[in-house]
Amino acid sequence: MSLFHANAGQAEIIRTVQKDQEHIEYVRAALSEVLLLLSQRHWFRYNALCKLVAEVLYHHYAILHNLQTLGEEYTGIIQVDANYVMLPNKALQLLAILLEYGGEHVVDRVLTYLQTEIDRSEELLESVKTGLHKLIDTLRVVVPYVRGFHTSLFYIHGGKYHISKRLTGINYVLIRNWLKEDHSVYGYKALGYVTLTQLVLALAARYQQYRSQPSQAKVVAPSVRSAERSRTASGTLPGRNCALCMDTAQAITVTQCGHLFCWQCILHWLDQRQVCPICRESVKKTRVVRLQNFSVEPERTS
Repeated sequence: MSLFHANAGQAEIIRTVQKDQEHIEYVRAALSEVLLLLSQRHWFRYNALCKLVAEVLYHHYAILHNLQTLGEEYTGIIQVDANYVMLPNKALQLLAILLEYGGEHVVDRVLTYLQTEIDRSEELLESVKTGLHKLIDTLRVVVPYVRGFHTSLFYIHGGKYHISKRLTGINYVLIRNWLKEDHSVYGYKALGYVTLTQLVLALAARYQQYRSQPSQAKVVAPSVRSAERSRTASGTLPGRNCALCMDTAQAITVTQCGHLFCWQCILHWLDQRQVCPICRESVKKTRVVRLQNFSVEPERTS
């Protein structure tokens, strides 16, 4: 017997995702705090992974124990297979979670690896390298638009909020389908059409900009990649390491107490603690200054 008549609406699915994110954030904060207690250096290097680990642990625990997530229990929905007949198997659910929270990261790493291999290749012509880099850059630009179009379609037609659910065919149905909020459908449809229109206009504007400056883009892109690989003196501290990431400092930034860090490093640090990592003096984000056209000679040993 098909349960398609009881498929969950946009309102129930969105509330489920929001509720799950609240609990995931609680787990992430706990993991981050434990990591910080163990080592400040490790906290900076691996803190960004805490959210991914929290998301995977949260959903995997529910899947492996045949439980609803707290968000699904809150809204009264369950996952079913593509035919709306039975529960999806665990392998399919685990795959959906891995795709949802790690798929985009894997794609980005693969594209970065391909760009590096293209640059290293001595057999490819420069024209071919330029074309391949252009293709990879286009793929990077397209990813946010794909996600946006998918969200727009969800608002309009309902069904699958996550791309991973569409790829695996997993659906949501209401346990108490007579409580479905049909009156909210029209509001979500309007939001979907507005979002879709905005995405189309943004994509058209980007394409128009690309067509108007084709030659400049071809010339600038290789130079930018070359500059990133060489790490010019204006954006780095030759021979000097950032005290947070312990690597060559990038996008040199100074705090009000006079210490230098990477721009992203110090901002991530100040998200958790508003003190200088070195001298512990109080530091605010608004007082952090990113230095321009600044370079320091490498330290010399006698």
